[in-house]
Amino acid sequence: MRHRLCCPLLCSLFLLASSCIKRVGPDPGADRAALAGIPVAFGQREEVPEGSEVVWDFGDGTQATGMQVSHAFPRAGVYTIVETIRDKDGKARTARTHVVAARRNLPMAVPGDVRAALMLPEPWKKVALHREIARKLSLGAFFDEVARTVGDAAGFDALDPKAAADNGFDPDKGVAFFTVPQDPEALVVAVGTLDDQKSLAAARRLLTSPRGAGRFSAGPFQLEDSKLAGGSPVVLGQNQAGDKVAIVQRYGYLYIRTAGRSDPLIALRGVGAIPSDKGLAADPVFVNASRHIGNGDAIFFSRSPDGQMRFSNEIGASAFAILENPDILQVRIWSQLKNLSGDQMVNAFKPSKEPPDLAAKLPSGASSYARFSGTPDALWRELSRTSPGDATRLRDRIQEATGLDVEKDLLPSSAGNVGIAVYLDASSLIEAIMGEEVGSLDQSSFVVAAQLSNPQPVKAALERVMAANPGNDRAEINGAQYYRVGDGAQAAIKDDTLFLVIGGVPPQAPNKPAKRGKKPPPRGPINLGILTRVLQPSGTTLSQELKRIGVQGFQVPGQQNIWVNVGGIVKSIERAGTEQGGIAGAGTRLFAERAADLRDALFEARPGKDGVDADLWIRFLSRKAAAR
Repeated sequence: MRHRLCCPLLCSLFLLASSCIKRVGPDPGADRAALAGIPVAFGQREEVPEGSEVVWDFGDGTQATGMQVSHAFPRAGVYTIVETIRDKDGKARTARTHVVAARRNLPMAVPGDVRAALMLPEPWKKVALHREIARKLSLGAFFDEVARTVGDAAGFDALDPKAAADNGFDPDKGVAFFTVPQDPEALVVAVGTLDDQKSLAAARRLLTSPRGAGRFSAGPFQLEDSKLAGGSPVVLGQNQAGDKVAIVQRYGYLYIRTAGRSDPLIALRGVGAIPSDKGLAADPVFVNASRHIGNGDAIFFSRSPDGQMRFSNEIGASAFAILENPDILQVRIWSQLKNLSGDQMVNAFKPSKEPPDLAAKLPSGASSYARFSGTPDALWRELSRTSPGDATRLRDRIQEATGLDVEKDLLPSSAGNVGIAVYLDASSLIEAIMGEEVGSLDQSSFVVAAQLSNPQPVKAALERVMAANPGNDRAEINGAQYYRVGDGAQAAIKDDTLFLVIGGVPPQAPNKPAKRGKKPPPRGPINLGILTRVLQPSGTTLSQELKRIGVQGFQVPGQQNIWVNVGGIVKSIERAGTEQGGIAGAGTRLFAERAADLRDALFEARPGKDGVDADLWIRFLSRKAAAR
């Protein structure tokens, strides 16, 4: 009878005790947004009863315990976070929330005050294409050697995204190389990470390897743990020669200050102070540059060139983005000019007349063609100010070859649209390079076609030159006034276009004066050289050739264009070298093999109030065309 009464009593006491246990409901918080790599706080301050356990499942394969925890999601994505509170009696309650982790873009991981930065947002995404482009630019061996050296030192294939991920690096976060004003000589490398421990271990292997790689080739480095001023852990290293390195991990990136003599912590202090969502991405100058160049496979940004570089006093902030494709490499460029901007910039590149198709006045077969458009006086003034040496040499060269004064004779009559074509004599170029006949380089022709606003002053200047040199030839050819103004220099005016040709025509002896009582000797035929095809056109024009191969944009006012027929130059030099044989033939064949994939290059610049926007296109030949 006692047992029958005891069992209900014990059950009642147990239920009574259970009902007295304080139970705290889970509260993981509302759904929220975050950045990958940035710690997110979860939990509440309320204490749980003794013996209770709070478990967090972050939805990315990791867990943590405690009422208040923080967690950084290694990759962008949507994560379901489950909080479970398990009491000492085994009862458990759960609640869920969600976090949308956005990708923390690479510029956010770069200090906002950098002097210069090269950023590769997704370097592992197009490894095969990177290697192919490097090969076409004759950099394939260098590319593979750097990758092999880094891989040997780090202990994994640095070009394999899976191997990189297995060693703690995130193929989607990118790589950056940058310098900082606090230590201009120091180079810092930032690499996105998935796992801090694995990526740090790989970096240690790289720095302690006796083989090393690149800026790490001075290893092995002796490493020790330390801290930055703010308390962030840092690994310091030094080799026998006194070179120093350092490693810091922060917000999903691993930073290495590469080998240098200065204190490596100087360059890394800015890293330790980068706000999670700002960095270079919040810098107004970089933001403005990004609007001009957009995204790319590689992005470069610089505040201003080094003071010792040429034109460093003229160029301000600049940036470019590289976009790779199998058939074409595009570089989008933007640069600020310190001494020319706004309306002054726009007006300097405004010609007095709409640009004609000057290439239609020139014969096909040019090795390169440049078209310049702007206000002649303003452009000459800027050239004389920014590069007085170049301006002086150009003025003297024109004066010596043609007898014309740039400032007195040419600028006042120019409409501001000029085309310059180069017709290469590959054989003479090789002779000049070989040192056999340096002067033979002048057998290549430089043909200038300049639109004139008023031809009369130029005609008068040419007449003065001819009067001072009565032995020179002059003629009227197909409606054009022709002048041989010097040895290897010719001029002609046809309609409103001035043609100047330098080189290409061998010197001609002046006619001998007639003896007393005798008729003057007959003049020989005038050797016009390339000018024959200009004044007496036949066959394809340069404009038609450019349109046939898809090169356009030479009639836009204020736009500057340069086209180089790389493939044509390579073939011409190879043919000329083969004809000469010997070392010239061997050298030109090697050159042709290295450049066999290049077709041509086009540069296009568009000045505006905010700076100069430009594009560079390098086109590649198809494999069949390159083989031919």
